[in-house]
Amino acid sequence: MSILEYEDRHIPLPLFYSSVGLMTGFTLIFPLLGIITLPLAIMIVFSIVSGDISFIDEEINPFVTEEE
Repeated sequence: MSILEYEDRHIPLPLFYSSVGLMTGFTLIFPLLGIITLPLAIMIVFSIVSGDISFIDEEINPFVTEEE
């Protein structure tokens, strides 16, 4: 049933305000998420490539050769 098929063509205000609020909220938050997460993702990829973040457990102590 569409809105035009109702006799009084009345939309309840809480339903209208909640839908407008959700549309406005999502419209405002998605660009902010893009602005925040894009540089963060670039920094994480750069850290992995440069070696600051490593997924391989390496021994910290280098091999020590003793001279007798």
